[in-house]
Amino acid sequence: MKKLYFFIMGFLTGVVVWGCGDKDRFLFNQVPATPLLNVETKVLIKDASIINVRLDSTNVIRGFSTSNFFTTSNQFQNFSYNGVSLPTTKLAPYSYNRNTVVIASGTSAAPVLYYSIDYGNTFTAVTPTFNPVISTTGFYTTDLVCASFIDSNTLMLAYQQKAYTTADSRKFYKLNLTTKVATRIVYFDDAFYPVNIKFTDYRTGYMLLYRNASYATFITKTLDTGRTWSTPVEIAKRVITGLQTGTKGTLCATEDFGKAYMSVDSGKTWKQPTTELKLTDAFMLNQSVIFGMDSSTLWKSIDTGVTWNTVPSTNSEFQNMKKLHFQDDQNGIIYGGQKLYITADGGSSWKVLLYPYSYINE
Repeated sequence: MKKLYFFIMGFLTGVVVWGCGDKDRFLFNQVPATPLLNVETKVLIKDASIINVRLDSTNVIRGFSTSNFFTTSNQFQNFSYNGVSLPTTKLAPYSYNRNTVVIASGTSAAPVLYYSIDYGNTFTAVTPTFNPVISTTGFYTTDLVCASFIDSNTLMLAYQQKAYTTADSRKFYKLNLTTKVATRIVYFDDAFYPVNIKFTDYRTGYMLLYRNASYATFITKTLDTGRTWSTPVEIAKRVITGLQTGTKGTLCATEDFGKAYMSVDSGKTWKQPTTELKLTDAFMLNQSVIFGMDSSTLWKSIDTGVTWNTVPSTNSEFQNMKKLHFQDDQNGIIYGGQKLYITADGGSSWKVLLYPYSYINE
């Protein structure tokens, strides 16, 4: 009978923790119960913030925080981790593409590129030599706005320079990670500003461009590793910064705290949402399905992003989440700060995997 008492009390404690907005109020030291989470996860989240996580099968999770890379195949009952040391200041946003990560630090004229080809487990630092040297004559700003993978040995660096009198200039360098030489492959003196670049293979890549005079974001495509680019196509008269690439020319472009736009023909035409959205993140699953998240709700579109419906959910923590990633239409994760949740039913219910409970951080 004593064991049954403990089971019931442990169950009720779990209910209180899940059902209360202040999860730190009821601690597990009040009754003899098994902790909800593995206390060893303290090493992953204490004094750290989660940066990027992927669900690469229904149960394999890989990610890294400001202090550690981690991986688990059984929802953190057991896990492995490896300490990482990342720059605290960045020239450009993190660039992710499948198993690759790029971080740019230093100065624009003399950047240091930290890159990983194993999901962020190990990083290598490269200080490139530029050919030709980046000249700042006639420009009042020179910014490295994007660094992204072309393939496992090659990065694309996009520069924007603001001119005093003549047209602004955008320059593109191809960095060989073996020789550490960044060779300029093309430049444009025009009013377009490069925002984001993604390559799907060594030759094929897409670039988001913003133009102030049009108050619009455009997309352009290369089929020769960046030497030439197609005529920019307008996506929408909005500031769009996020870009995801899928199979067979499927693209998803996302605003910061806004809408998601879809193309299934390599950017020639775009489908726009019929309703106003303020998404903190969106994830393109396939040519039809997109998941999106705002401050309080999980959304799902099954018609290439035109219409969206809320996913009824038991979770109330969306306002604290920054990112989401889905393996299929049932299995996904959301995360932000020191918190990570997983779903196996398309977002209807969520299980806590990482959380800064007091008994974890003590």
